[in-house]
Amino acid sequence: MAKCSICGRPAVYVSRVSGKAYCRRHFLEYFDKKVRKTIRKYHMFSKKEHIIVAVSGGKDSLSLLHYLAKLSKKVPGWKVSALLIDEGIAGYRDITKKDFLRVVEELKIDYRIASFKEEIGYTLDEIVKLGREKGLPYLPCSYCGVFRRYLLNKVAREMDGTVLATAHNLDDIVQTFIMNVINNSWDKIVRLGPVSGVKTHPKFVRRVKPFYEILEKETTLYSILNGLYPKFVECPYARQNIRWVIRRQLNELEEKYPGTKYSLLRSLLRIIDLLTRTNSSLTEGEIRECRICGEPSAHEICRACMYRIELGLLSIKESKYKLV
Repeated sequence: MAKCSICGRPAVYVSRVSGKAYCRRHFLEYFDKKVRKTIRKYHMFSKKEHIIVAVSGGKDSLSLLHYLAKLSKKVPGWKVSALLIDEGIAGYRDITKKDFLRVVEELKIDYRIASFKEEIGYTLDEIVKLGREKGLPYLPCSYCGVFRRYLLNKVAREMDGTVLATAHNLDDIVQTFIMNVINNSWDKIVRLGPVSGVKTHPKFVRRVKPFYEILEKETTLYSILNGLYPKFVECPYARQNIRWVIRRQLNELEEKYPGTKYSLLRSLLRIIDLLTRTNSSLTEGEIRECRICGEPSAHEICRACMYRIELGLLSIKESKYKLV
């Protein structure tokens, strides 16, 4: 058994990049130092914030909620609240919601649950079925991603949040980076930075990713050591997404060549820097308000409303872009 590089106690974690081993105590110190450094490095929070943490009930988001709730006790100007989006995925979200409720009650955190059914009128399961019946080309994750982002911003603003914290870790970021390279989506790559929102808008809640430089296995261990790790339940739509394949292949590369994920993250940050300095069209587009729902949008009608129109959930009068 490996011994902690600092104190010689049995190790619970060994970094394959640095070779250093950590016992429980020193891993938690290492984790805390690494997250704090990320927060400071990218100027994620000011001294006074109402931080809305996007929580799914999974290990990463529960870890972020726990970490920020603990850190907020040392920052008098911070308030931390939790927001869960219930997409309506049978056999999945109803299970993870229980873990969410358990943790917010233990931490005594204010929270809100917003559902697709209440806000959009249909669950994700119903939307996927309807899309297939209409022969639309979108995968379930496309609907889910658009409507989730839409509701996260809308509801976080309704909660008077000043910043929305998401639990995207380093693995999530580099997976999305590769996906966008494959799809030639350079405008989306620009938005993969640790702080999202190139333009300010009164209806846009700035987004930050405190786990941006933290490996998934590190957030997993943090959740285990703090009694947060939930029963693993995989989304039934997950394997229909190319992310599932990319995730597996990146893990294989990391296993064979330690440090691969960190190298990809450095490449991403370098590309974002180059794009923002050399291609203003990718970063300086006008942010409007959707003519239908009034939410921030890069286009006259936001993607969430376009999906609803294509699904037949909305119809519009061409002259006024109003709901009928």
